Amino acid sequence: MNKPLEGSELRHLQAFFFLFGLGIMCLAPRLPEIKANLDVSTAYFGFLMSTGSIGALSAQLVMGHVVHRLGVYRVLIYSSTLTYLTLGFLIELESAAIYLVMNIACGFAWASYHIAINAQALHRQKESGKQIIPMLHGLWSAGAVATAFTALLISSFVSLNWHILTLISVVYSLTLRSINASKNYLLQGHEVTEDDEVVTFRQMITSFHIDWVVSLGFLCALMLEVSIGDWATIMARQEFGVSKSVAVTPYFLFMGAMVIGRLTYSRIKGDRSAKELVQPFVVMGGTIFLACLSLSMQIKESNLALGYSVFCLGFLLSGFGISFVGPLFFGYASARSGKPGGVVVAELGAVNQVLTFIGRAVISLVAGAATLPIAMAIPGVMLILVAFFVAAASHPKGA
Repeated sequence: MNKPLEGSELRHLQAFFFLFGLGIMCLAPRLPEIKANLDVSTAYFGFLMSTGSIGALSAQLVMGHVVHRLGVYRVLIYSSTLTYLTLGFLIELESAAIYLVMNIACGFAWASYHIAINAQALHRQKESGKQIIPMLHGLWSAGAVATAFTALLISSFVSLNWHILTLISVVYSLTLRSINASKNYLLQGHEVTEDDEVVTFRQMITSFHIDWVVSLGFLCALMLEVSIGDWATIMARQEFGVSKSVAVTPYFLFMGAMVIGRLTYSRIKGDRSAKELVQPFVVMGGTIFLACLSLSMQIKESNLALGYSVFCLGFLLSGFGISFVGPLFFGYASARSGKPGGVVVAELGAVNQVLTFIGRAVISLVAGAATLPIAMAIPGVMLILVAFFVAAASHPKGA
C-alpha cells in the first residue's frame, strides 16, 4: 500500500536538497580569495581542494552502516553541523596544513549528509510510488546556481567572511528547522533496511566490485563539472583580470545550463534512447568547450571583453552538454550488476571518489607545470570520451 507524501513532508525534503546545494557550493565562486589567504601555488591549491575526496570516500564506505544504526535524523543533525562548521573555518585559515585537515573533515561531513538525505528520498519514493529523485537533484542544482548568483551580485563589495559566514548561518538555521520539523517522517535506525537501498559496511567490504566501463564513464561525465567548480573563477581572475563578481559568471552560466538541462531532460529525450541522446550532446558539449577555451585565449590578447565573452559562452553550452549525463550512469551500473541498487550506487560512489581525487590531482599538476587553460582542456576531452563509454555501458555486462 502506498504511503503518500504529505505536502509539508515534501517541502522539507525539497529544502534538504536546495539548501544543501546553496550551502555546500558557496565557496566555489570565491576560491581565488581562499587561495590568496593560503598563499600557495596553483598546483598546491588544487591538491588541497582535492583532499575533500578522502573524507567523502570514508563516508561512502561507512555512513550507510551508520544511517542503518542511528537513523536519518541523528546523521542529518551531526553531518549538517560539521559541514557548516568546517566551511566557516576554511575561509579563515592561512595554514595549508590545517586547511588540509579541515577539508577532509568537510568532505566526510557533506558526503554523510548527502547519503542520509538520499536514503530518506529513496525510501519515500518507494513508499509513495512518486518519482521524486530527479526533481530533488534538480533542486540541488538550483541551490548551487542560487549561491553563484548571490556571489555574482555581492562579491565586489562584500568581504569573503561576511558573505560566507552570513550565508552558512542562514542555511544551517533553515536546515535545522527542516530537520526538526521532519523528525516524525524521517527513518529511524530500526526502520532502515536493505530494502531501502541503504548499504551496510559489511556489504561494501565483502562484495565490493568495480565495473570499469561504468566507473570510467562516470568519471569522464563528472570531471568537467568538478573542474569548473574548482577552477572557473580562478581562471577568470588570472587569465582575464575581471572583478570578483564578474569572475563568477562562467560558473553561474554553467550551473544554470545544467539546471535547465536536467529539468527538461524528459521533454528533450522523447522516444529516443538515452544513448542516442547523450552521445551527440557530450561530443558537442566537449568540442564547444575546447574550441571556446582555445579561441578565448587567443582573442583576449587583442580584445579582452570579446575573449571573455567567448570564454563564458563555452561554459554555458558545455553545461547543456553535460547536464543530464552523470545520473544516467547509475542506471547503467544497476543494469549491469546483479546486486541491490544501493550496493551498486555506493560502490560507484566510492570508486568515483578515488578516481576524482586522482583526476583533480592530475589537473592541478598540469596547471602548475604548464598553464591552467591547458589543464582545463583535460576534462573537456574527457567529456567527449563519454560517448564511447555510453556505447559500451549500454550493453549488459558479458554481452
